[in-house]
Amino acid sequence: MSMFTVSHDASSPEVAWVRVLGAQLRHWFWPLVLSASVLIGVYAAYLALEPSGAVIRHDLVRAGADVARLHWSASSERVQEAVSRHFPGYRVSVDAARFPSYVTVTLHDLSDADCRGARRFADRIEGLVVVAMERPDTACEQGSSLTWRIMP
Repeated sequence: MSMFTVSHDASSPEVAWVRVLGAQLRHWFWPLVLSASVLIGVYAAYLALEPSGAVIRHDLVRAGADVARLHWSASSERVQEAVSRHFPGYRVSVDAARFPSYVTVTLHDLSDADCRGARRFADRIEGLVVVAMERPDTACEQGSSLTWRIMP
């Protein structure tokens, strides 16, 4: 009998060893799966409860990073595509006429809560790319629009 052959006899030492090993793996496996599930659930809840203004801020930062990575000779269509893909839940318009100096992005038909959240969290973002809201004193009401200037 070779070393890799397991006897079908339930009382053999090989079967007993496999049972002990399986019990030890189960002892560590289920707590690991449970803790990973809890961490994933907590992260999903955090993302779901994140204010809409913070989500818009993150989207603007990602759009700014994409604009900064674009070549200076990129076409207007390419710039518009790179920016607008970061705002899938909003009606967005992108003006790339002044690229590479700056690009403007406007979110249309915002709810009152989205508008107030965006003004609170995303009025100005500074870093390698500056994102500044144009006319931050705009009144928020249902269906309002906000415009940002992305300056790489």
